[in-house]
Amino acid sequence: MNALSLRRPAPAASALAIHEAGSGAALPGRPFVATVPGADAPLLPLELPEGLGGVARERVARRQLRDAGCGAGVDMRPARLGPGRETWARMLVCDGSLRADWAGRVAPAGRRCRAVLPDYLALPAAPDLWVIEADEDGTVRARLGVEDGFAAEAELARAMLDEAAQASAPVAILRRGAPAAPLDDWLATLEVPVCDGDAALAAEGIAAPVRFGHGELALDLARDPEALRAALRVSLRRIAAALVLALAGFGLWAASVQVETDRLRDLERAYRANTEDMLRAGLVPAGPVLDIRAQAGAALDRARAGAEAARTRSRPLDVLRAAGEVLVKHAPRVTRASFQPGLGLVIDLEVGDFAALDALVSDLAAAGTGARVARSVAREGRGVEAVLALAATRAEAGR
Repeated sequence: MNALSLRRPAPAASALAIHEAGSGAALPGRPFVATVPGADAPLLPLELPEGLGGVARERVARRQLRDAGCGAGVDMRPARLGPGRETWARMLVCDGSLRADWAGRVAPAGRRCRAVLPDYLALPAAPDLWVIEADEDGTVRARLGVEDGFAAEAELARAMLDEAAQASAPVAILRRGAPAAPLDDWLATLEVPVCDGDAALAAEGIAAPVRFGHGELALDLARDPEALRAALRVSLRRIAAALVLALAGFGLWAASVQVETDRLRDLERAYRANTEDMLRAGLVPAGPVLDIRAQAGAALDRARAGAEAARTRSRPLDVLRAAGEVLVKHAPRVTRASFQPGLGLVIDLEVGDFAALDALVSDLAAAGTGARVARSVAREGRGVEAVLALAATRAEAGR
């Protein structure tokens, strides 16, 4: 069995236990909803413009309730129930001290308590269906469709139901709990099916109502919306302060980068001016300076080529001067001397034999001429004819 199979799924809202917050009973050990007397937390209807929404709608609703006498210390929250949660028209109100007392009663349960709700919102609900439940003590709880509900004594409940029926009669009524003769007699006068359970509703072709399936848990009276708003405002202020500091730091960094960029740009201009002065003094005395690297490279290449040409022009004489003493010593018969590109100084001569030729070449090499035999041939009666290629060695060329 893997780890995923060991996790217990969260219970469905309809499967939550019900706990009366003021009963004195121990808190359930499983997830539950705590109920409080509905008469202490009524749903008050409001006249709100249809196109008004969001925070503006809530602001107008609070102003209407304050004008109606709900002053300081009254907890007010929008009743977003059913499909039209953005066009809600009722506010759940209660005394702020009562709300704090209820929250304190269920606080030991922690997250097991999913919500604290007025008892009438713990009834199942469905569109166009009334769910009415009576206790032995004469208290009546009613859920009128999805968006409305109340809890009151039997006589007051009958009057409220009569007013609601004149505005919009239900398609059926689900009657639960203890008998209440005046209320049941009045229900019998309505031309509406009165059912005592889900089976009777099914016989009338009506689906069973759902508990906590219409947004009721969002009206949790254990939560303090004002405290949440205050905490949110503090968090937003902290975030705003952090953003201001971050923007200020970014501005300082951007300014420092700009200053450094300007300094580097000025330094680059100074270096370019110095480089152009050096080019004017040595390599590019006239004309525009467009590409320093290319123009300096071209000038250096021309200087090297000129130096190489001058060195090449003077080298044959240097080689001939170095080889002169050796030629006088060996006394070959020189028939021709010339300069050939790629070979250097070329001398055609005749010596007695190959041994004498080898000795001559060796002495010429020792004198720094770099002599080598380009061609040699023995002639009958005339010894050996040879062609020597002479080139100055590095030591000789550097003198």
